Amino acid sequence: MSNDNSTGNGSRIASLAVNIGIGAAKGGVYGAAAGAVKSLLPEIIKVVVIAAVILLLIPTIIFTALPNILFGYNSSIVDDVKKLTDMAHSIDAAYRQVQDFCLAEIDRIVAETKASYTDEDGEAGYDDVEVNTEMDNTNMYWFIAITSVAHQQDLFSMSEESIKDMVIRKIVSSSSLLSSIVGEGDDQTTVRTLRIDIEDLDPDKLMDKLGFDDDERNWAQLLYSTLADEQISEVDYRDGGGGSYINYGDITFTDASTPVVYYNQFDERWANLPYGRTGIISRSACGPSALAIVVSSLTSNQVTPPEVANWAAANGYYSEGSGSYRTLITEGGAHYGLTVEGIGHDAEKLVEALSSGKLVIAIMGPGHFTKRGHFIVLRGITSDGKVLVADSGSYTRSNQQWDLRLILNEAGRSTHAGGPFWVISP
Repeated sequence: MSNDNSTGNGSRIASLAVNIGIGAAKGGVYGAAAGAVKSLLPEIIKVVVIAAVILLLIPTIIFTALPNILFGYNSSIVDDVKKLTDMAHSIDAAYRQVQDFCLAEIDRIVAETKASYTDEDGEAGYDDVEVNTEMDNTNMYWFIAITSVAHQQDLFSMSEESIKDMVIRKIVSSSSLLSSIVGEGDDQTTVRTLRIDIEDLDPDKLMDKLGFDDDERNWAQLLYSTLADEQISEVDYRDGGGGSYINYGDITFTDASTPVVYYNQFDERWANLPYGRTGIISRSACGPSALAIVVSSLTSNQVTPPEVANWAAANGYYSEGSGSYRTLITEGGAHYGLTVEGIGHDAEKLVEALSSGKLVIAIMGPGHFTKRGHFIVLRGITSDGKVLVADSGSYTRSNQQWDLRLILNEAGRSTHAGGPFWVISP
């Protein structure tokens, strides 16, 4: 690499650092990162550190987007960027196998436990086996955050084996032999049941096990908050700002080229129905509600928010305590027979899709729609460029016209799973 090229790349990165530093000072998650840097590492040049922290806060699972966004990966001549991208692909692939790693570890624990209750002659000391599992106490976002901190955010110290090892460390088990009498009189017999209880540690217990200090815990919490896009619907963002739930009845918007069936997650018909083990529709099911709106509008399948929520939770698309994984949109759309295209932050594709009558699911960040994260449906665009929405959190907002620039500015920043905008078509 010539000195000229090195200088040019160095200038671009330095300029990027300055711009990120300025953005960090404006607040939000970036402001929080800046504050963390200020308190924990005051001796380091602030602009450089802020730039590094902001980059590191981008979810590990979407590190593959960094080279494209920052350096133009396909034509990049920066060897370190290529190495980072290759490593990111490898770690991304490993994270996608975490569920398989968990199942393999459960199988191993069951096999080893059964063997420990079997004598040298192969005679089992039990008649039956009962396996109880309680998983997802540490959801995927927490797992990524804790794993990243455990490796000091160094991609090159991570591997498929290190992620497998973290899966093993988060799973604990216990066993007991229970005796019960079945039958009556001469037919009575004693049945020995080997009970095996398996669970994954919650984030606090996992960090305890790993020996995290306060700084590492705070680091993991900051990473988790950035990764999660938490979709917790706030009372002050719903119609009326509180009070009792109402029945919204049957509503279809017809003021755009594609009629859109509307559902509100605070509808009294399902507001308090469960989403996963710990959530309810009104509080954290904006993702299933948005998908239900799109499916009901583009197909003959009139599914409701609780129906989609049940499917999402049963198939692993609900993150306990946070809301829906973004893959609910891509995989859920495909499940219901729709074509889903993630377009990232491409404003031109967004306008083109809305102008052609396609629907778009967007995940919004803090602003007019939410304080945290919130899935909504973009259902059209007016002749003067205003965006029409179907917001399951508010019928009032769904009847307003929104400035395109506001939608683009308040959309989530992460491009994980193709977001923050997904174009949906039949």
